[in-house]
Amino acid sequence: MRLTLRTDYAFRLLVYLARHEGLDRMTIRHIAERHNVSHNHLVKVVNDLCHHGILVGTRGRNGGVSLARPPKDINVGHVVRLMETEGEVIKGCAPLQGRPCVLADACRLRHLARQATDAFMAVLDGMSVHDLLS
Repeated sequence: MRLTLRTDYAFRLLVYLARHEGLDRMTIRHIAERHNVSHNHLVKVVNDLCHHGILVGTRGRNGGVSLARPPKDINVGHVVRLMETEGEVIKGCAPLQGRPCVLADACRLRHLARQATDAFMAVLDGMSVHDLLS
C-alpha cells in the first residue's frame, strides 16, 4: 500500500492550515517553502481541494488559502479518495505485459486486497483533520 505524493501534500497542507487556523490566509509559496515541497505540485493540490470545497483560495496581492470549514469537519477518508485518483489504494495484482493472470480464477489475492482497502478506508473515514493534530 502506498499513498501518492498528492495525498501527502494534501495532508501536509491541511494539517498546517489547521494548526494555524484563525490566522490570515497562507500563501502557497510560504507553505511550499516551509515544507520544502514543489510549489507547482502544491498549486495543483490546492486547486483540487478548492474545487471540492475543502479550501478557500483567494487570488491577488492579499491572496492565499485557508480551510473552508473547521478541521473537525474535514474527513480524512474523503480527502484520500479525492487525491488518490488511480483507484485502489492497496493493489492486489496486475496483469503481466497486458495479459490477464492465468491464476485469476483460483487466486484470492484480489479479494483480500479489496477487503484490506475497505478496512483501511473505514479507519480513515472515522477520522478528521482535527484528529491528525498533535
